[in-house]
Amino acid sequence: MVRMRSVLVVGIFLLSAGCSVTSEVYGVVGEENDIFSGQATGYQDGRGRIELHNASGTRCVGQFAYSTSKSGQGMLSCSDGQRALIQFTSLTMTTGYGFGTSTTGRPVKFFYGMTPQMGAKYIGMRSEQIVPAAATPSAPGGQEPSTPGATPSVPGAAPTPPQTAARTRSSGTGFFISRQGHLLTNAHVVERCKEVSVTSIGGVATSATVVSLDKANDLAVLQASAAPQAIAQLRGRAVRQGDSVVAYGFPLAGSLSSGGVLTSGNVNALTGLRDDTRYLQVSAPVQPGNSGGPLLDASGAVVGVVTSGLRRGNAQNVNFALKADVVRTFLGAVGVTAETSGGGRELSMPDIGERARAFTVFVECKG
Repeated sequence: MVRMRSVLVVGIFLLSAGCSVTSEVYGVVGEENDIFSGQATGYQDGRGRIELHNASGTRCVGQFAYSTSKSGQGMLSCSDGQRALIQFTSLTMTTGYGFGTSTTGRPVKFFYGMTPQMGAKYIGMRSEQIVPAAATPSAPGGQEPSTPGATPSVPGAAPTPPQTAARTRSSGTGFFISRQGHLLTNAHVVERCKEVSVTSIGGVATSATVVSLDKANDLAVLQASAAPQAIAQLRGRAVRQGDSVVAYGFPLAGSLSSGGVLTSGNVNALTGLRDDTRYLQVSAPVQPGNSGGPLLDASGAVVGVVTSGLRRGNAQNVNFALKADVVRTFLGAVGVTAETSGGGRELSMPDIGERARAFTVFVECKG
């Protein structure tokens, strides 16, 4: 039923602010293949808000929640008076599929985090049958259908009606990795953006273009229109379990400091969820908006890119970052060479923060 975004896959939230939602979802309602599209805004407590539309102007809003680490459910209320109950199953950290039924008996089926070519088989369709809806319409009379007990959306997260000027749809963090103005961030921060701007601390917003996206590893390279003041260096030696790490970024834009937030912790494990070797598990606290930000070691070298956090049961500060080796491989594939740190003395937290401030930027997605 949807081409929406979902953040809480397998209890994981992806950390783009306002848009804790990042996995593309495609689906249909009814045997006539009524295509809906929109967004789902996720929250740290395992719940989120969904807003969808189809090409004929029907608008649906509702909530979703995870019942276990591998499954969840949601309820939608639509402007045409119909409701739909959906259930979904996670395949991996960022992929899955689901089914449901509307109050009039229409079948609902969808998948997320996969291309139509990959995901259509899970719902018994051909990829060419999955066609996203056109423009985002308003509900009749400009009012959205009500959902009892609905959670308010995060500012800037919900889809907005067409405007003369592009509106912010999500935000995250990025950092410079070349003196030519190349920036690194997460793919989920900038995919499907009409405009991207980056702002250094104490500077003004400048435009940036997306050079390359790697959705499989959730990485993106941007090209900023302004030269950087400083660039990050990737760590050249292996990370050890127990190493101290520091995260820097712009979480919860509009609520927390616009001058960047510094948090510290340790490397808890050398693999991510389900022993995924691309990731580090770290205890440094992160929030929506940290996505794409640098994870640094005690010398100020980048050991990873902050990507997601786990919110399952009583889990606290269980967060993940893509390793520097994965980053280096991605950059090499797109022709960008990052500098490698030769090591060095350990720095104090304030010194690491000053170093990160110089090359870290606030990333804003508009569309």
